[in-house]
Amino acid sequence: MDRDRRDDAAGRGALRVEEGREPEHPAEGPAGSRSTAEADGDAPAGDGAAAAGDAEAAGSRVSGTADPAAGGQAGPAAAPGVARVPAPDGGPPVPLAPGWQRPVPGPDPGPYGPKPYLPGPYVWVPPAGPRNGSGIAAVILGVIGAVLAFTLLLSPLAVILGGLALGFGIVTLRRVRRGEARNRGSGLAGIWLGGVAAVVGIGMSILLVVLAIDFFAPVPPETDSAVEAGRTIAYEDGLEVTLDAARVRGDFLEVRVRVENGTGGMATLANSEVSAYPIGSDDGDLEQESGHGLPLTLAEDHVAVAVYRFVLDGGPGDVEFEVSPGGPYEYAYWWTDLGGPADERPA
Repeated sequence: MDRDRRDDAAGRGALRVEEGREPEHPAEGPAGSRSTAEADGDAPAGDGAAAAGDAEAAGSRVSGTADPAAGGQAGPAAAPGVARVPAPDGGPPVPLAPGWQRPVPGPDPGPYGPKPYLPGPYVWVPPAGPRNGSGIAAVILGVIGAVLAFTLLLSPLAVILGGLALGFGIVTLRRVRRGEARNRGSGLAGIWLGGVAAVVGIGMSILLVVLAIDFFAPVPPETDSAVEAGRTIAYEDGLEVTLDAARVRGDFLEVRVRVENGTGGMATLANSEVSAYPIGSDDGDLEQESGHGLPLTLAEDHVAVAVYRFVLDGGPGDVEFEVSPGGPYEYAYWWTDLGGPADERPA
């Protein structure tokens, strides 16, 4: 803006100088160019001298020379025929360049300066679709969590998945209220499934912890000696185990294991085990032909019976049994005589 003002001032000064400039050689001026005062003969001599002095001073300003009597300073010399204009800042006159033209002023920028650049027209952007992803995630996590909740070993994972399903379901309902989603049913389904998975998973996880504690805390029987088949061995927590054995069809030995829960709570019988081997023989354990184990758990005051069948390799003899009811219970021992002398029975 300052530059435009300087150019305007320089242009106006140039026009004023060009309009009032006198010929460089007064002698070459047109005939009859005398002043009106001289033509009429009315102007006094003093006034003519003053006019001549003013013209001389004006010529000195144009030509760049200073009047010694006025105490001015000499400006830069200019070539013949080049106009000079006063500087806007009060300095010495500035010569005009050849072919100079007065600049055309632009539009008024106003009190706040030039207008900023305006961007082009806006591009239409289609609106975003509904955000239904959280509802879908809630349903998937809820279904998986509900299935895993009924498995004992994976119940802790079901609790985590159920909590995530609840969270995604709540987020979905909030988005539906704001108009950002449209699957309110999925959000509700995720909340219900997640709640079921979390509640059942917590219960199964507690049971898993109890079983783990019982499993790693062994319970020994009241006696470490082998007893005759048909007798009962009690454990320290009140569990009672009875074993019976009998020969069937000549070459098979059938063993029945009866367990009664007198512990006052639920008993853990996972991984029960029964084995039979001939006394005094190096042939190893008898081969188990069939049978099924005890249940994983046994409620208070309940009875469970397991039946096993072993293959007899030789004739009659003494057989010893090694039984573990499962869970934290240690092994108990029984023996039976399959027709041998009484003095050969183990003590």
